[in-house]
Amino acid sequence: MLNSLYVSALGMHVQKSQLDVVSNNLANANTAGYKRERMDFSSVLDRQAAFAAVDPSGVAANAAGQVAQASLRRDLSQGELRPTDSALDVAINGQGFIEVQGNSGRAAYIRGGSLRIDADGYLATSDGRVLKADIRVPAGASQLNIDAKGVVTARLGGDAQATELGRLSLVAFANPDELTYLGSGLFEAGADQADPVRGQAEEDGLGSIASRKLEMSNVKLVDEMVSLMMAQRIYELNSKVVQASDELMSLTNNLRRG
Repeated sequence: MLNSLYVSALGMHVQKSQLDVVSNNLANANTAGYKRERMDFSSVLDRQAAFAAVDPSGVAANAAGQVAQASLRRDLSQGELRPTDSALDVAINGQGFIEVQGNSGRAAYIRGGSLRIDADGYLATSDGRVLKADIRVPAGASQLNIDAKGVVTARLGGDAQATELGRLSLVAFANPDELTYLGSGLFEAGADQADPVRGQAEEDGLGSIASRKLEMSNVKLVDEMVSLMMAQRIYELNSKVVQASDELMSLTNNLRRG
């Protein structure tokens, strides 16, 4: 009966986490670049026996919380590419990432977004992270353009022809699900993760650059509503198991007294 209480408590905690995940996905359904979160329930089952051995009494709120947190994953499937009016809005049509300057000199990766020109003239993300491609846009440049191959061009001064300023390259990972999400569309590779495959857009199978477009959220409202109803139902069933176990324990105690 103690095991049934433990399993039910863990199930309720995980379903509560699932409700939080679904709520967050629904709240970001219209957020450009957002990647839906999901619970990896197989990971929860793999760790359940270990936690039960450590805490057979079933009073394992902190352990259950660690299981739920460790089982959170990001769905990196591509979202809809929506046209915009800005030449600095870019998205990736494919599996690749754009490499940018991360924290403490480490590389970080984005799926695109609204770029800007920083104070030194370099292309950077909206929060000021310079692209690893080190593309500098001279002052006074006009008609900036980024083509499907990632080639950045602009007209300089009174030139009649556009000048190539650089080229955005792409990277891809064998296991992108293992990337750590840092927020604001930014990902980071773990220390033990294999180096990414590097290549050029439209040439090495990593995708192409979609200029004047933004990748929208990959959240599907119908799927999230189904997940919401399932989580609520499973939570209710687990609570009934707790109630039944409590009644059986009370019955057993009464028999002993008699």
